[in-house]
Amino acid sequence: MMIDTSALISGVVSIIIAIVGSQWFASWVQSHNSKSIRTEIASIQDEIGHMKQSEELREIKNTRRRILRFNDELLNSIEHSKEYFDEIVGDVDLYRRYTNSHPDYSNGKANLACENIERVYRKCLENKNFL
Repeated sequence: MMIDTSALISGVVSIIIAIVGSQWFASWVQSHNSKSIRTEIASIQDEIGHMKQSEELREIKNTRRRILRFNDELLNSIEHSKEYFDEIVGDVDLYRRYTNSHPDYSNGKANLACENIERVYRKCLENKNFL
């Protein structure tokens, strides 16, 4: 999920103006020099950057969990529909793109699970034996 920084800042400013009034906001802006405002905006942008990284990591961990759970179900001979397989194959693609661009992210078990999911998916496609 991408957060548009300028839209977020604009939204925050709109909320501040709605709560405290435009006259207060205008006087606040005048009382702070432009360097101070730029510093505060940079600080907000840094915080937003950290929030984006945290959300990205949370999402990739959830993707990894779905992959591992699905693979566990395959190992326990639970059959799945083609639609469910397609959803998980999309997760596998997303997970691989993330791990390729983040080499420090540990992913040993998930790599094996991805390979198994793809192997079983190909077999189901060849034999036309989805749920």
